[in-house]
Amino acid sequence: MKVKADKKFLVNADIDSVWTVLTNPEKIVVCVPGAQLTETIDEDHFKGKVTIKIGPVTAKFNGDVEFTQRDSSTYELSMEGKGADISGKGGATMNMELSLNAHETFTEISCIMTVSITGRIAQFGSRMIEAVNNKLFEQFIQNFSNLLTQENERGNVDEVPSEAEPVKAASLVGSIIVSELKRKFGKKAELE
Repeated sequence: MKVKADKKFLVNADIDSVWTVLTNPEKIVVCVPGAQLTETIDEDHFKGKVTIKIGPVTAKFNGDVEFTQRDSSTYELSMEGKGADISGKGGATMNMELSLNAHETFTEISCIMTVSITGRIAQFGSRMIEAVNNKLFEQFIQNFSNLLTQENERGNVDEVPSEAEPVKAASLVGSIIVSELKRKFGKKAELE
């Protein structure tokens, strides 16, 4: 199962500060919900762990991440990751492209991410995986913004909690059902 996300978000920091954090795996990993850096192989290759919870199902992945492009002149970054579920029942791959655009008082980050998942998590279907991916991305943006604020205010980074928060599958399922009903039957399907 494959899902794709195309996101843009703004952070209240200059482009060089944003670039410095995005290209430093030890800093950026604390922003990714449930992620942990376990080994630095070289400046472009890393090993880590990710834990994802969807309702009662928890998947833990061991994997490798590689910077495939880091161009500080254009502020463009590409990464590839792949991991295996430690239970042996699935895996995941991720491709991400990021580009930064400087504005007067903030930086715009554009991100295109494709995730392919097999195994237990894939059984929830693409709509659920997409909803979970969006939720995790929102948590990443919040953590990343907080990290940049801390760096700007104190000149150093206090670690952002990286424990995977359970994603409440029931509320996601409800929102998916409501959106499907609205799409098929119009506004009459709104739940009160």
